[in-house]
Amino acid sequence: MAISNVNVKDLALANGWALIPLSIPVPPTPMLERAVGYQRETEGRFLAIWWEPCGDEAMVSDGLVSFTGHWPGYLTFVQHLRIYPHLAAYNLGSSEGEAEYHLVIDRQEGTAFLLPSRQADRLLSMQWERAERQEIPQVLSLKDLEAVLQKIAQEWRAPSTADVMAQMKEDQAAVQALRDWLDHLATQAK
Repeated sequence: MAISNVNVKDLALANGWALIPLSIPVPPTPMLERAVGYQRETEGRFLAIWWEPCGDEAMVSDGLVSFTGHWPGYLTFVQHLRIYPHLAAYNLGSSEGEAEYHLVIDRQEGTAFLLPSRQADRLLSMQWERAERQEIPQVLSLKDLEAVLQKIAQEWRAPSTADVMAQMKEDQAAVQALRDWLDHLATQAK
């Protein structure tokens, strides 16, 4: 089932999921995505974020790729005074324990909701089923594996200090843009 045009509430109802819609502001794409480190070219409709105790890190997933996200962006969003009151009663994970819920952003609709972790994982994977799912290359022999590893070793280059500094500056700017956007909303609400 391709879910690019499916109503999430209907999908949750059909699957018996415990969907919790949230009335929180969702930044325009790709502001939140950049702040948490999601920079994929082929982007999914749904993106989930939560905290993982293993490594004590923010996590980001679109169902095809899950990775350690940029924690300052995650914390800027979930701890902001416009967002935190809506999330405080739910366990999105911590340094001490696994997340019971994932915060899921519907990038197409500009909405947010909570789903229990396993249900969120299922939703995320559903968006890549069938034609959208990328083929994963398979190594058929040790000789093939050696060739792949040799190619990677030849093409890989360590990032320079300038590369690292430029990425840090870009990450800081993305988090600041998110903070400014949220703070602007907070001042408008007063």
